[in-house]
Amino acid sequence: MKHLTKQKWITWAALLLALPAAYFIFTNILKQFGLNGPYDAIDPFLQNMGIRESIGWNINLLILLGPVAACLLTIFQVVKIKWEFTREQFEFHFAIRKRWFPLLIAAFSISLLAILFLYLLGENCNCQNF
Repeated sequence: MKHLTKQKWITWAALLLALPAAYFIFTNILKQFGLNGPYDAIDPFLQNMGIRESIGWNINLLILLGPVAACLLTIFQVVKIKWEFTREQFEFHFAIRKRWFPLLIAAFSISLLAILFLYLLGENCNCQNF
C-alpha cells in the first residue's frame, strides 16, 4: 500500500507542476476574447517573477518546463518496459497500466505542450498570406 500512496503523491505533484502553464494559457485566451480581468489580476505577480525577461530561473521556466516534468513524472508511472537480450534477438515489451489519474495528467500536460508549441509557431511565423 505504501507504493500506491507514493505514486498518488507524485501524480498530485505532477498536476501542480502543470497548473501554472494551464492558468497562464487560460488567462491569455480570455484576454484575446476581451476578458482582461484574470490576466490583469495575475500580471503584477508575473512581472515580479520575471515574465518579460529571457528564459532563466524565473516564471518562464516553470511555464515551459512544468508540463514537461509533469509528463515525465506520470508517464513513468503508467508505462512498464521489459527487455530481454539473447544471442539472436532483442525483445522489448511495452505495457500501459490502466491508472486513469496519471494517464489524464499525462494527457493534460501533453496538450499543454502542444498548445505552447502551436503558440510558438504562430507567434514567430513570418507568413505573408495570413
